[in-house]
Amino acid sequence: MPPEPTATLEPTATLEPTATLEPTATSAPAVSEAHTGERMIVLTEDLHARPASALAQTAAAFTSAVTLSYGSRSVDVRSVLSLMGLGATSGQAVTLLATGDDAAEALTALSAVLGG
Repeated sequence: MPPEPTATLEPTATLEPTATLEPTATSAPAVSEAHTGERMIVLTEDLHARPASALAQTAAAFTSAVTLSYGSRSVDVRSVLSLMGLGATSGQAVTLLATGDDAAEALTALSAVLGG
């Protein structure tokens, strides 16, 4: 079978730049300042599976980073297993720390879950 003829493409127009881009001074977008809040709460019940799950689910509704501290340990409130691993019991003081744009709202909601 004979080879098929190939076509040669020739440029029909050349592209000229219509504008040149000069670097311009721009200000960086304003970064919202993070808000931080802290609240100490005395637990009304042990921090077992049910309250730890409720706490994690409530924290998931907020964009702020929230930690719970008990003794010398701090854990992410979104982790049920980490919360349970703290071993915090009824009558013990824990500290919630929230950092982010909705920190105050997160602390209020999480405190309500903990009974504080």
